[in-house]
Amino acid sequence: MSLKSLFNNFITCGIKSPDLERITKFKSLNTFLCILILLSLFLGLFYFNIKADLLFYTTIGAGILAISALILLRLTKNLIVAGNYAFFVLWATFLITRWNTGAMSEGGLILLSWIWNAVLILMAVFITGYLWGTIWGTLIFFETGVAVYLFRSGYKFPNLIPPDISPIYSLGAYLSGLLVILLIAFMYEKEKTDVLDREQVRSRTLVESKNYIDTLVEKSPLPTFVVDVEHRVIQWNRACQQMTGVPTEEIIGKKVPASLCVDRQRSLADIMIEDPDTIIDKFSGSIVSKTDSGFFEVGVPLPDIKEGIQAIVAVAPILDINGSIKGAIQIMQDVTNVQGETYSVYDNRGQAVGSPSNAIYKIDSKGKISFWNKACEENFGYPSSKMIGNNPLTFVSKSTRRPFRETIIRVFKGESFNGEEWKYYSAQGEPVHVLARVYPVQSIDGKSKECVVVNIDITDLALRMKELEREAIDAKEKLKSMNDEYALLRKNIATYIRKKDIEKFDEELDTSELKEEVKGLKKDIEDLKKE
Repeated sequence: MSLKSLFNNFITCGIKSPDLERITKFKSLNTFLCILILLSLFLGLFYFNIKADLLFYTTIGAGILAISALILLRLTKNLIVAGNYAFFVLWATFLITRWNTGAMSEGGLILLSWIWNAVLILMAVFITGYLWGTIWGTLIFFETGVAVYLFRSGYKFPNLIPPDISPIYSLGAYLSGLLVILLIAFMYEKEKTDVLDREQVRSRTLVESKNYIDTLVEKSPLPTFVVDVEHRVIQWNRACQQMTGVPTEEIIGKKVPASLCVDRQRSLADIMIEDPDTIIDKFSGSIVSKTDSGFFEVGVPLPDIKEGIQAIVAVAPILDINGSIKGAIQIMQDVTNVQGETYSVYDNRGQAVGSPSNAIYKIDSKGKISFWNKACEENFGYPSSKMIGNNPLTFVSKSTRRPFRETIIRVFKGESFNGEEWKYYSAQGEPVHVLARVYPVQSIDGKSKECVVVNIDITDLALRMKELEREAIDAKEKLKSMNDEYALLRKNIATYIRKKDIEKFDEELDTSELKEEVKGLKKDIEDLKKE
């Protein structure tokens, strides 16, 4: 194992997780404990040199306990337990150190060491979450209240730091604490930037997916158009141009042409937007199929198209995330040449089977494949000689076999379905996602029924949508977390780094003697700065 691998295993405690945020927290806590161990050694030597024995033993003990926290984290891999244990060690060390170096004494600059409480709270929030961060914040504010009360009651805090180095010691504590807070702030900002970058990638992917869907609609062999909630045409494919003779550039942004209207100058798409229930009431005798999702297939005459045609019109609502209708899509097919009292696109077997762009196969009453067209061979990789006479479940994914089987059974009972999402496996073992139309037809001998399955390959779209869903969920959670943490960071920095009002502090002193001492100390500080 290389040195780099050993270091990575140490800093992450050997965990392997797809959750990058969790790995980052392990790295941060391990790094924090390592720094605490090193600082305790150097601070211990400093306190030993100035003969502050209590502080020497305190910092050395903190280093030893930090080592035990590292071991605890490695063994349990529990951020809450190990993190709170480490923060307790840090808080106890701060408590003993501050209260033996002046704490709330009249020295003024001693107050600067309290900035390290901000470091503790921010690390607690980042590692263990807002609940434990709030608990630690409450404890620190309680400690501060007790210190203020003792100071106001005249309690004399011991100061083991020699007076000649006390100001420099306090200033060093302040600057080092401020540096750590700024490092944490940069870390938060980097995480937020990473989330925004992922959001931009997701937005680009959404645009690409929209373009992909637009391309699917445009290249569909069936006349297809889309209207928005204001009844304006926003998509009009080439097949629509050929059917109606209306160019795309002339219809975009306008109402659906009168030649496609079926009810008082309204198309089925317009009716779907205004009142979907009207379709059931007015076209109950012409409905070919419908689904619970709002999809309808209706047989209607279109007398103004060519010399008058009979058409099967499929219409479905376009919904937003709240379920509100934002538009509708309408697909049409000419079935004028179909004979009989009822007409349906599904009855025109020759027209469907001959379509070179759709992968179509048929299943007979025995559950065997009876027809396998050229597009099936190209899309799925299985030759017709191998598939005819076999069970279709052999190439259907296990995850969709049950709905596939149930759909086929219901089709043989006379039902029709549109928009069934299934997953197949090609001859090469690659997954193929399809959007299937399934309907019954009479067999050639007329004695039995067959089931026709018309497949549209949506593999690329399915993979893109799954990727988008994962990225959307991840980005939403990360962005919310980072916004909350960023807001808390700003609040804490404002609380702990605000300028101390020395004049107000002077006014609260009870004796003129103390005021004179403060003025003398301020003069000494100014002289020290000049030097």
